[in-house]
Amino acid sequence: MIERVPWDQFLKDFRWNQGEHIAIIAPPGAGKTTLMSAIKHKRKFNIVFGTKKADPLYNQLIKEGYRHIQSFDDIKHYDQNLLLWPTYSGNITQWMSRQEAVFLHALNGIVRDGGWTLWIDETKYASEMLSLRKEISFCVDQLRSNNSSIICGAQRPSWLPQSVLANASHVFLWKSTNREDQIKLADVGGIDAKVVRDEAKSLGSHEFIYIKTRGVNSKMVISQVRK
Repeated sequence: MIERVPWDQFLKDFRWNQGEHIAIIAPPGAGKTTLMSAIKHKRKFNIVFGTKKADPLYNQLIKEGYRHIQSFDDIKHYDQNLLLWPTYSGNITQWMSRQEAVFLHALNGIVRDGGWTLWIDETKYASEMLSLRKEISFCVDQLRSNNSSIICGAQRPSWLPQSVLANASHVFLWKSTNREDQIKLADVGGIDAKVVRDEAKSLGSHEFIYIKTRGVNSKMVISQVRK
């Protein structure tokens, strides 16, 4: 059995160093956005990739002081929290082409500059639909060395590139009974995959397994997002 920890206690105990990557795997409505909102203040110099045409999260980020930009080139020297969200224009194909170019340019800038924390909520979309899988995998492999962190979110483990699960220092996993997803969990480093698979089948509403995969203090606990 994995120890259960109350949400408030979990947030108090959670330690996340710059240069450590995070994977957040949750179906819609499970609490992924709530978790991201609860931990993002632990990092400075955040860039959120806005991949959707509209999303309440983006509006909330702007209310919290995130500056909406259209390009990595729009960054000012005083900026710390940014929402890189290309405005929808033209047709779907044109917009996706623009997104791909904007996000690729930003990834190059993040690798060049170092020190950023990058949030990609829809990693499957960015990887597959925008054809950025190779670049995202490169960043996950290389960003730790330039003191940058990347947070990759997806609805299922099988939707994340293998490099994301293998390189994440922190993994948040919600309920999963899909066989393909359970097999994919073997890509997470530093865990007993069978224990995680068995526990993930029985998680309740808004419950998640937190896995710290690296270091002498590697651990697993279960908590529940308070929405």
